Amino acid sequence: MFRRTTIIVVAIAFAYMLFWDLYAYARYISYTSTYFDIGLADYNLYYYSVQHVSPMQFFVFMNHISFFFPVVFAFYKLFGNPFSFIWLQNLFLAATIPLLYLIGKIRSERLGMALAIAFAINPAFFGLGVFDAHLEGILPFFYMLSIYYYLKESRLFVLSFLILLAIIDTGAALAFALALALLVDQLIKRKKSSKKMLAMLILCLLLAILFIFAYWGISANIKSNVPPQLKAMNFFGEQKNAIAGTSNRIGIDSLLWLFGAFFSFGIMSIFAFLQTILMLSPWLAEVFMVKNTLFITPYMQYFAYAIGGLGGTALGLNRLKGKKEGIIEASIYIFAMLFAVLFILAYGFPIPGKAQAISIPSAIENSSIMAQGSITPHLYNMLYVENPPDEKPLWFEPLNYTTYWFKPKYIVFDKELNDYGPMNSSSFNIFAYMGNNYTLYMRNGSLEIYVLKNKQSG
Repeated sequence: MFRRTTIIVVAIAFAYMLFWDLYAYARYISYTSTYFDIGLADYNLYYYSVQHVSPMQFFVFMNHISFFFPVVFAFYKLFGNPFSFIWLQNLFLAATIPLLYLIGKIRSERLGMALAIAFAINPAFFGLGVFDAHLEGILPFFYMLSIYYYLKESRLFVLSFLILLAIIDTGAALAFALALALLVDQLIKRKKSSKKMLAMLILCLLLAILFIFAYWGISANIKSNVPPQLKAMNFFGEQKNAIAGTSNRIGIDSLLWLFGAFFSFGIMSIFAFLQTILMLSPWLAEVFMVKNTLFITPYMQYFAYAIGGLGGTALGLNRLKGKKEGIIEASIYIFAMLFAVLFILAYGFPIPGKAQAISIPSAIENSSIMAQGSITPHLYNMLYVENPPDEKPLWFEPLNYTTYWFKPKYIVFDKELNDYGPMNSSSFNIFAYMGNNYTLYMRNGSLEIYVLKNKQSG
């Protein structure tokens, strides 16, 4: 028989997954999803399902190298649905909740329940749901699974760590920092350290270095005739460009996120302070050294890299044996709720609009199309689709991305959608971009489709 607390934790995980699945769907049908979340992900998946690509190119997903991508692709092929990647991501995020229960349960069921609830309400991970679908959404589960096996001194730690390394190229830095922090944790124990764990951690450090070089080598050398959004970003070789292309303004936002990284799961990370700093180092480097403001931008996926604070909490719990569990439990709830309130007061919560019906004629399928960012997710089953340059973050240009990779045969936009404004601004005007090269193909209310005049699209 399952314990009542186990049933409650599983119910919380199911409710968490259901909420974010429905939320993503609500964004989709109200045209508030964008090209840079479900649109780009599903474009990748569909393109690979119908086009022949090189074996190495098959590891490029959303311009990142991912050895985990075949799992994502298999899930997509199984369901054949543009929401399959969102389902997979939310499945792993929801599975993190009972996993945290098991980590806390090493001390007591009450602490396990507290960690599970704190994760479910923690706004630090809202960005993974609001921004719909990213490989970063799979990182937390295998990160915390590795810590669970570390605390249990299980050989399965190596397997979990390998999967963590495989998920995404940028996650390799996160995994390296984790292995280093856990090695330091063992060395601090001195005579109480485990020789078995020391050997596994040294092995994992070497594996992390190997993966980092593999990711860098593949991304720097892979050649394939694919659209630019399917070309691998050389993350480890592009940090200078990232510095040049991002704002140097790091203000109160970073302090709020830093507070969340350290304390949103209680004060336990203080008792494993050095280990927590090491685990957070990849995120801290992006925020305070590279000064990449995307890592502190509300409702984006990048806070997954600050999960080291949760890792530090797990280690701190293990160090606080013998202390009053009631005080520890209270700190988890208090700090988690405090961070949630501060975050929502500061940033609000994006609410999807009402459902809309926009009819795109089937006659333009498999043609080259430039479409408004909120429309592109609905065109995932097109072989050549892009969005206007006004909707790309400014830092994309220094990273050698280009919007003008073809002259689209059709241009699609709807004036009533929320993201139409930038397309009619002084910095970029869709009609000036079209010039005299396009003529009206179809108008249906506020939806307008233009076609290239008597020319072949590129």
